[in-house]
Amino acid sequence: MTKSLLLLSVTAVLLPACQAGTKPAENTTEVTSTASVDTAADEKAIRGQVDHWLQLVKAKDASAIASLYTEDGAVMPPNGPIGKGHAAIQKTWTSLMAIPGFDLSFAPEQIVVSTSGDLALDRGTYKLAVAPKGTAQTDTGKYVVVWRKVGGEWKAAADIFNSDLPAGAG
Repeated sequence: MTKSLLLLSVTAVLLPACQAGTKPAENTTEVTSTASVDTAADEKAIRGQVDHWLQLVKAKDASAIASLYTEDGAVMPPNGPIGKGHAAIQKTWTSLMAIPGFDLSFAPEQIVVSTSGDLALDRGTYKLAVAPKGTAQTDTGKYVVVWRKVGGEWKAAADIFNSDLPAGAG
């Protein structure tokens, strides 16, 4: 009896799954919830955040840069530890911008906003100039920022970048 009841229960659970690909009956309505996401507006908003970020880099305002990240955000610089959270992100940016001759620019090459409208990928390139010990050096590289919409505002959740130069160069 227990085996029969178990088999009957399993059949009752699995039978609807087997019919998942069938067309719904004409007298039923299929409900889909697709919220309208304006990806063009979201991309524009992210580009605005990037422009603001560049202004803050020019001003060397590490505190304000850290506020562009989510509370649990992370910056992942090359040859250095991950900076998690606003305090560590601020510390990372402070140390980067303290390098003599520091000048940084970056530009998105592609921004892809998720269909849900709450995440986006920003892939781009950067150019960095520094002059440690009085010797000017330049670097070019690439980056990826994962943006997350928090309270209607786009914030950096993860930020990683690395050089195009061969290892040991520079």
